[in-house]
Amino acid sequence: MAILTINLNSDEKLIADIPLNRELQLWKTIAIAINSIDEDERDCKLCIDEHSFQLTYYLSELIYSQYQHYFL
Repeated sequence: MAILTINLNSDEKLIADIPLNRELQLWKTIAIAINSIDEDERDCKLCIDEHSFQLTYYLSELIYSQYQHYFL
């Protein structure tokens, strides 16, 4: 199980437990997202366990919507 944390803005932190059977798809989604945006467009922080990534607000919202039933 992986811990997914999304910081959409400074006062909103979302935390989810992602089961093993969904974790690989989550990693693939993040890899595609990172490769599709420029560094200067990244304004939200997303973490999986001890790994952190900067994504756009839109992509962070998209990942949240795909996994929203796992958030606490």
